[in-house]
Formats: sequence, structure tokens, C-alpha cells
Amino acid sequence: MLSNAQMGAIITSTTPAFMVLFARLILKEKITFKKSISIVLATFGVCIIVGNAHIDTSHQLGGASLLIAALTWSLMSVLIKRVPKQYSPIVVTSYATLVAIAVLTPFTISRLDELDFQAMMHPSIWGGLLFLGVISTACGFLLWNRGLQMLNASSGGLFFFFQPIVGTFLGWLLLGEQVGLSFGIGTVLIFIGVLLVIRPKRETRA
Repeated sequence: MLSNAQMGAIITSTTPAFMVLFARLILKEKITFKKSISIVLATFGVCIIVGNAHIDTSHQLGGASLLIAALTWSLMSVLIKRVPKQYSPIVVTSYATLVAIAVLTPFTISRLDELDFQAMMHPSIWGGLLFLGVISTACGFLLWNRGLQMLNASSGGLFFFFQPIVGTFLGWLLLGEQVGLSFGIGTVLIFIGVLLVIRPKRETRA
């Protein structure tokens, strides 16, 4: 609300870099040269994809909010690795959702009078809310937590860079937005950055 989509894409793309830092401080994961190169390549890719749009530098409060969001998301993703493995991703996601409900409910109740319940009955509105709640939030968090259990935190964070690729592609597919050469170049850089860390190591012969 306090910034624009382009600023959001750029600031939230710092999440993997913060994850590498937190993974080093909390989990003692090594910051390898390959991980550093991967983050740099993927970050350049994001900047190329969203860098052509005009960004209003006066949106300072919105930028600060987005930066705090990137920091807290990074910390959460790293702390997931500290959860004992006998707890499934479903259990972790369920507890996180319950905490969110407890914290957000007082703020939600105080603003119920602002809702347009007649508009909420439109299929496109409640259908969008169902998609947001079930697919984007519940399934998204479940798969994210599962992925973090299978990869180390700093490598898993690189998949965050696929967000602007999917967003730009869906904007072209569903909204008719223009996609230029910069999208292709940025996408290639992001894919290279991610492949560097998920490619299995070659076995050495004795």
C-alpha cells in the first residue's frame, strides 16, 4: 500500500542474501564462493527484470516495511531448520497458522465494519480469497517448509528468486503486460544462479 510492485520485487529479492547471513550466524553454514556467485547472478537477474519500471523514491515508509518483511521472512526460513525433523511440515505450518490467527484476529475484528460484504459475495472475490488462503498460503508454506527441510537454508533461499519470473510471466499471460528482452536475460541469470547450488557434486574416483 505504501510503495509499488517494482520496489517490492527488488527489496524482497534481498531475502536469499539475508538467509545466507542468518544461516551463517545461526546454523554455522559455510558461505561458499559458489553460493556467493549464485546470489549475485540471481540478484542481477531480478534487477534486470524489474529494473525498467519507474520507482518513486518517496515511498520510504513502504520500503522500510518491505525490508523488515524480508528480514523476518529470512529469519523464519532459517529457524525452520532448527525444528526437530520428527515434526512434519504440516505440523510446523499448522502451528505457524494458529499463531498468526491469534495475533491478527484482534486487528481484524476492529476493522470488520470497513468490509463491503456485498462485494465479498462476488465469485471473483471469494474465489480469489480461497486461492490466496488454500493454494498460496497453506500449500505454499507447506511446500516451502518441506523444501527447507531437504536443503540447507542458504541454498533453499535462492528459489525465492523465481517469484519475479512467475509474476512477470503471469502478468504477460493474464493481464496482457509487455515482456521484453530484459525478462529473458534476467530469467537466464536466475536459472544459472539456482542451478549452481542445486547441481549435484561430481563423484571423484579413487
